[in-house]
Amino acid sequence: MTLAGAGLAACGGNTGGLTDGGGGGGETLSQWYHQYGEDGTKEAATKYAEGYEDAAVSVNWVTGDYASRLSTALLSGGGVDVFENNTINVDKAEQGRYVELTDLVEPVKDQFNKASLGPVTIGDAIWGIPMLLDPQHFYYRKSLFEKAGIAPPETFDDLVAAATELTTPDQKGLFLGNNFDASCWAMVWAAGGTPMNEARDAVAYNTPGYAEGLGAIQQMIADEVLLTGAPSDWADPAAFGAGLSAITWGGCWALPVLEESLDDIGVFSHPAVGSEGKQVAFMGTWNEQVAGNSEKVDAAKAFAQWLWIDQTDSQTDWALNYGFHIPPLTAVADEAAALKDGNGLEIATMAKEIGVTGPPEWTGEISTPHADAISNVLKNGADPAEELAAAEEASNRAIGS
Repeated sequence: MTLAGAGLAACGGNTGGLTDGGGGGGETLSQWYHQYGEDGTKEAATKYAEGYEDAAVSVNWVTGDYASRLSTALLSGGGVDVFENNTINVDKAEQGRYVELTDLVEPVKDQFNKASLGPVTIGDAIWGIPMLLDPQHFYYRKSLFEKAGIAPPETFDDLVAAATELTTPDQKGLFLGNNFDASCWAMVWAAGGTPMNEARDAVAYNTPGYAEGLGAIQQMIADEVLLTGAPSDWADPAAFGAGLSAITWGGCWALPVLEESLDDIGVFSHPAVGSEGKQVAFMGTWNEQVAGNSEKVDAAKAFAQWLWIDQTDSQTDWALNYGFHIPPLTAVADEAAALKDGNGLEIATMAKEIGVTGPPEWTGEISTPHADAISNVLKNGADPAEELAAAEEASNRAIGS
């Protein structure tokens, strides 16, 4: 249950797959999960399945390339009824690979974190039930900030100043990943933009603040403020935990490990970038869906609703007893003991008040020009404004606008 980029990383091995039976009478359903890395997750999924009385639910714990195996199963009718997914695909929805779940979610959508529904919504149709939210944010060493008299940054200028001041011969001020780009996706929103406009007929990431923020990262690279060449990249907190930087970009999943190893951890959201910016927390998601080629659609929908809407105790258990994640149902998050104080409360508040998520329409042809521009800016020193303008044109051509 750990995330890298806009999805999960370090989630398991690369061999085989296994199936565990469970559940009650009636239909027999096949439920797919990717292999999570945290101990106890497989047993928990099996426990939930065994607790369902209206069908026998067989848990398929898929190792290896989950996305590829799932895509094949959805195309061929390969024995999947209910499955988790972290990337809703517009083409697959249009091709009938998914069952629309608007009738399940619409009556209770006000109970969900609003941003959690973005990745599962295409037009007016809802294609999945949110299972987990994984906010990304900055971690920092409180003791170093206090010693230097620095407050948690609220603007990107504040962040640059803090990172610069905390850079020493033995420790860099900031870790933004070995390619310097870990926070660039969140920066789209923090700079006052969004990946796509509300109508989804054009991109909206090219803002003056975004160019300004990328330019600031370039300057930090030149000033040798940023850590690079770390033994592991940003999604793994090892470099920060080893004291290689005073601040790091990271994900909520890293909190238990960091708090166990260090006694002065704090968190803050992505600061506002530019004059039109705002503080944000980008969130990755996992969502439960029903296969379009299932022969048991009604039974599969009933099980998905039971587990991810009705069973609030199981939702808390899944999110917080094997790692650290935010339950998408607001009331469930509000009642979770691990989210009532300290860093847990800070992260949960970010998710609730300033969480953002990407749209399912953000596909490869549209996103590639943006990714290429970021790479050219940060690796090759290209002009941010020029690169973003060219990327915007290319992305919009891919959309057809």
